[in-house]
Amino acid sequence: MNRFFISIGTSMMLLLSLCSLGVFGQTPQNGMAPSNAPYYALTNATILVSPTETIEGGTLLIKGTSIEKVGKRFNIPDNAVIIDCEGLTILPSFIELSTNLGVAKPEAAHGDGQQEGSSKAGSYYWNDAVHPEIDAAEGYQSNATANKAFLDAGFGFAFTHQRDGIAQGEGVLVTLTDSDVYKPILNWGAGSFFSFDKGVSHQPYPSSQMGSIALLRQAFHDAKWYKTAEQLERNLSLEAFNVNWDQPSFFYTDNKWEILRAAKIGSEFNRTFTYIGSGNEYGIVDELKSLNSAVVLPINFPKAYDVTDPYVARQIPLSDLKDWEMAPYNPSILVNNGVSICITMDGHESAKDFWAHLREAIQLGLSSSDALKALTQTPAKLIGAETKIGTLEDTKIASFTIFSSDPFVNETAELLETWSLGERTVHKVYEDPELAGTYSLLIDDRRFPLTIEEQSPGKFSATVNVKPAVVVNTADNEVKTVLMIDQNDITIQFAIDDSIWRGSVNLRGKINHRLKIFEGEGMIPTGEWVKWHGVLKEKGKGAKAAEAKVVSKDAAAQAWFPNMAYGFDSLPEQQPILFSNVTVWTNGVEGILKDAYVLVENGKIDYCGIRTPATPAGTLFIDGKGKHLTSGIIDEHSHIAISNGVNEGGQAISAEVSIADVVHPDDINIYRQLSGGVTAAQLLHGSANPIGGQSGLIKLKWGSTPEEMLIDDAPKFIKFALGENVKQSNWGNAGMRFPQTRMGVEQIYYDAFERARVYEAEKKKSGYRVDLELEVLSEILNKERFISCHSYVQSEINMLMHVADSLNFKINTFTHILEGYKVADKMAEHGAGGSTFSDWWAYKYEVNDAIPYNAKMMHDQGVVVAINSDDAEMGRRLNQEAAKSVKYGGMSEEDAWKMVTLNPAKLLHLDDRMGSVEVGKDADLVLWSDNPLSILAQVEYTVIDGVVLFDAEKDQRLYTRNQAEKARIIAKMLKANEKGEKETFSKKKKGHYHCNTIGEETTLEENHH
Repeated sequence: MNRFFISIGTSMMLLLSLCSLGVFGQTPQNGMAPSNAPYYALTNATILVSPTETIEGGTLLIKGTSIEKVGKRFNIPDNAVIIDCEGLTILPSFIELSTNLGVAKPEAAHGDGQQEGSSKAGSYYWNDAVHPEIDAAEGYQSNATANKAFLDAGFGFAFTHQRDGIAQGEGVLVTLTDSDVYKPILNWGAGSFFSFDKGVSHQPYPSSQMGSIALLRQAFHDAKWYKTAEQLERNLSLEAFNVNWDQPSFFYTDNKWEILRAAKIGSEFNRTFTYIGSGNEYGIVDELKSLNSAVVLPINFPKAYDVTDPYVARQIPLSDLKDWEMAPYNPSILVNNGVSICITMDGHESAKDFWAHLREAIQLGLSSSDALKALTQTPAKLIGAETKIGTLEDTKIASFTIFSSDPFVNETAELLETWSLGERTVHKVYEDPELAGTYSLLIDDRRFPLTIEEQSPGKFSATVNVKPAVVVNTADNEVKTVLMIDQNDITIQFAIDDSIWRGSVNLRGKINHRLKIFEGEGMIPTGEWVKWHGVLKEKGKGAKAAEAKVVSKDAAAQAWFPNMAYGFDSLPEQQPILFSNVTVWTNGVEGILKDAYVLVENGKIDYCGIRTPATPAGTLFIDGKGKHLTSGIIDEHSHIAISNGVNEGGQAISAEVSIADVVHPDDINIYRQLSGGVTAAQLLHGSANPIGGQSGLIKLKWGSTPEEMLIDDAPKFIKFALGENVKQSNWGNAGMRFPQTRMGVEQIYYDAFERARVYEAEKKKSGYRVDLELEVLSEILNKERFISCHSYVQSEINMLMHVADSLNFKINTFTHILEGYKVADKMAEHGAGGSTFSDWWAYKYEVNDAIPYNAKMMHDQGVVVAINSDDAEMGRRLNQEAAKSVKYGGMSEEDAWKMVTLNPAKLLHLDDRMGSVEVGKDADLVLWSDNPLSILAQVEYTVIDGVVLFDAEKDQRLYTRNQAEKARIIAKMLKANEKGEKETFSKKKKGHYHCNTIGEETTLEENHH
């Protein structure tokens, strides 16, 4: 008989009552309706009712689709089917939140605000990547093959959706089991989905992550406007935004920083997102705590690289090694810090792999109850279905799984049954592997000893002693026996030759695993069919089980900030610092001070002079004898520390995008440039379009978050561009939009600012539509935002100054400006500064007239001149770039030094805070081993806001630490390799962003600027 002992009351089987269908609905019945018992009682089970309640030896009473009662002692109705679940574990069905199961693959629309295949009347949003009107319930088709892996893992529900685009539409809650009674789509649970990925859209915009961010912001603004404005045309997309506005919202992210970017948008529009993570959220756990949002975590942890070849192992970046080690700790770190999590099966192809990773996370600190909560109760709550599913409480839906033991702790636990809306699906009949032992075998009226031995897990052999029990047993009496076990079926065959029987005994029967009883019928040598049974007398030893994978916590596993080479194991803190006996380049009226003292306190310069100041407790004393102290270098034109694209080149004007939205604090170039004395930079949009994006002004605070790197209350800047890049001279087939000529560039400016003027007038009316692009252009007209313009050729520089003069605003900075020496007098008259290269020329046609005297000649005309890098590598040696103007043109050392310190501060309107060593300014300081303009000068300390972020002596220790950490983790990987876990390492080539980089990836190509 079956492992589950069933007793049926006087009312054997009744039709499921119509009222039990409730909200699930019905279709007309064709033929006999399915029969189900009025009640099912699952008894003697370990029931995980909820993450906080477990009942041992409990009973789960099912009526129709619902749980009638769960507990330990209560009366079971007489007409209930009783299923004995002794030794088994019952769990609530898991809920998947990150999937597109059963939803058709997306197809790109036409980009004209119309989409095919919809019967609704109305228009759609102008950009194909935004389609909140998509409803996953329309056209959903259950796919039994795709569902199987989820069911095998214990999932019973999926909140599925079309996983495409920036606004992806609404999800739908479905059951994963096939049913003859119920449709898979359930009418409870709601939520919409978002991401920064444009998906299958063929439209050129957006082409960067900052473009995606701006597009989502604009769409949210449009939805708010549409809700209250009088409309001449129905827009289905904006309607959907408003209908779903208060629904739960889920946001896909590809790394931890994208969570903070999405959260920033959410705070602007008073929306709370649940973040579908990437697995490295342990790096922002403090920020997640303050967000008070849940995170859906993938647990498809990275595999160990094949490091058996030391030449391959040495190429693996430390960041990859540390991520491999830290990823399995991610769930426990978040939970232990109070962050609410869900767990997704996304990324796993099999239930076996999913459970292996889940148990690994449990062994590394995630409790079983927290794991259950992350798979059931929390996802149910997030979609608003917690009154129906997520726990096994009274009146909730009867959807659960039955395992042979607790799957969270037992690696051999097997899924036996899935119950969905009260319907039972048997996956496997329970087989107790512990069958080894000595049995009393009664055949007809003869009794024989039967010995069963387990050779390997699940594989058995047997012998029968053919002499009667009254005879002393010897090995000679034992005959080899054919034993076959198939789930609950058993076959026993053996030969006998004695005074009673001569021939073969063939027995077939069933196994009662709980009582260790065999019973059935068989043929004896006389040809008769007889009853037989076997009863366990003495338990034997089972085969040695395969060694379970045990993962131990590693005290050495620790995240760094950033989690890569030269990251901090603990963030350095602000402290008082006294530089003594040092040569100070003040950039102020004092000029260069010899044997001076500079005191830093509370992140500011507290004293600068030749007397010894009093110092507070805890001061760090740095002897600067024979050394030089300067303010930090400021790079007016940089493209480091940017994520997913430096150009939003899909449109001629992209003023709505902002580099500040995509600051990337894990860029190793930040640390490298700290070692070159750089403390601040303007991160500029590229030069793909006449009006590019807004700048991000940062301090190079290594180990900080993007928001912490942004300079507080920084002036607003935007990138303009002229020349070959703008008119797409070198774009090939990609260059298809207006403008195609320099004449067209000028027209773009006039047209843009005319639209901005009209917009300014519209803003004075009630109910105007916010346009993020025109908002920024209006700021320029109102002198609230400064322009930094990519430029080379004299005629174009003149043109843009004329445009600005005619519209009554100024060009703040011409960057590159390699023909600036030709128009320096006009620049000075206009009030424009110049940020240039020291000695670059002839790298493309429009710089053929460049000369190395350019900076000095502009300076002599009264132009504020800075030397910039526009290059990640050059940014490390801007001190030497400044020195070149001493050679070319005979500029004084102090004036040359100001071109990388005070002058860029002036151009960025930050000179009241930085750029010189003066009391009250930010303590952004660099200690040099020699004259900072010398090629022999090396940075010994770089300090930002009173925090030492680069220390040359510590840098050597960090290098040694990096190597030791790498060796330690590779040793762990080798052990994983020995167990068969190997992933081929493929070296990723890392490039840099340049002015002309198109798309989200960096480039290894030559920088044309």
